[in-house]
Amino acid sequence: MPQVVECRSLIKIHKQGNLEVVALHGLDFSMEEGEFVSIVGPSGAGKSTLLAILAGFERPSAGGVVVAGRDLTEMSTRETPGYYRRDIGMVWQDFTRNLVPYLDVAKNVELPLLLGGESGKKRKQRALELLEAVGLRGKAHAQVRTLSGGEQQRLALCIALAPAPRLLLADELTGELDTETSLEVFDLLRRLSEQTGLSVLVVTHDVAIAQRTDRVVRIVDGRIATQSRRGASELVSIDHRGMIQLPRDLLIESGIAGQVRVKIVDEGLLIEKEDIDGT
Repeated sequence: MPQVVECRSLIKIHKQGNLEVVALHGLDFSMEEGEFVSIVGPSGAGKSTLLAILAGFERPSAGGVVVAGRDLTEMSTRETPGYYRRDIGMVWQDFTRNLVPYLDVAKNVELPLLLGGESGKKRKQRALELLEAVGLRGKAHAQVRTLSGGEQQRLALCIALAPAPRLLLADELTGELDTETSLEVFDLLRRLSEQTGLSVLVVTHDVAIAQRTDRVVRIVDGRIATQSRRGASELVSIDHRGMIQLPRDLLIESGIAGQVRVKIVDEGLLIEKEDIDGT
């Protein structure tokens, strides 16, 4: 499958006064078209920074990033709005940023289509189809302020999906949803991914929800620590310095602490727990 996202040695440094905070440390990451990927990791690990770069709102300090065939490091400020409207759907962690409070529910979904020059009939049809998919068809003419937090979040998802983007980015998509509704939303995104080729990248703290995606990527300190696919063993990333970060749950389960022994075997490298007496 062709790649929709390719990041190579991505570095992002935020300046705070006289201080420099490194959010991404040479991160390598890629996604195939139609893939459904979740990103997990502690607060401050660089997850939201990665989404902001992919959406075109921030530029990397160094490294390369290509999305939907477009090199974002060479994209001009004038080109950014068109790229965002055409290729990217974004659901913010503060999902109210997606909403226009003085428009009703259906008009909110129609707005990005109107900006894209879509005809009135097609706008209305697309809006009602999306609202039906997330259980909001009956509130198409309701005011945004009358919706619950979970309903507003589902509306934000409809708005992001309205222009049929190639890549959907979502920061804590299910933060305001109960477990049942969260599963329904993720199942909807999976169907869209499988049926239309939509690529989905979500940041979440809910590991149980993340495990329903095609691939779970764990970011720690601005680097990819591990990756795992459904029904497959966990992949551990090796950075450019040859450093390996093992998941804490694997260390606990194996009883590994302190030093380990590493040796070359026919299949590759073998990591062994060192006994207390050093043998």
